[in-house]
Amino acid sequence: MAQMVTILSSAVPIGWLLWQWKKHLWPPAKCVRVNIRLDRDAPGAHLIWDVTNAADHVVTLQKLIVHGRHGATAAFPAGLPRLLQPEDRVLIPTDVDWSLLAAKSVAVIDDDGHEHVVSRAELANVQEHLRQLIDRRVYTASARDWLFGATDLAFGVVILGLGFFMLMWMIATS
Repeated sequence: MAQMVTILSSAVPIGWLLWQWKKHLWPPAKCVRVNIRLDRDAPGAHLIWDVTNAADHVVTLQKLIVHGRHGATAAFPAGLPRLLQPEDRVLIPTDVDWSLLAAKSVAVIDDDGHEHVVSRAELANVQEHLRQLIDRRVYTASARDWLFGATDLAFGVVILGLGFFMLMWMIATS
């Protein structure tokens, strides 16, 4: 009897863990492939979703999801829901916003509620590309220019201070 209780007490937690991790251990077959890219290398770029139906049945796209730190935000571009025939491909442009820079994952949801996630490497590549676009600065000034500008500013403050002092002196003595 003790052996049976021991076997059950160890089999139940293992079964529960397998049930919790089933989608990580046995991922579902990919029926929709999703790729993302930017349409140009300039501020105001759009995120292009390249969605391909690799299944042998019709799939309806419902939502585009960006998973951030605090949950998911859904993007609903014009044209969704969209029906994809087998071997059909669609390009969906969306505006890029700040939530994409902090996104942990990006996915497309079909009519059955399945999420088809973009690979982490592809998302990281797009995020790095966006960071480079945002951080692109044009430096035309040198250190010499900065020093001359700082000196001019300091002299301007001194001259304004002297002018203010003289104005107050004139008011006080007249």
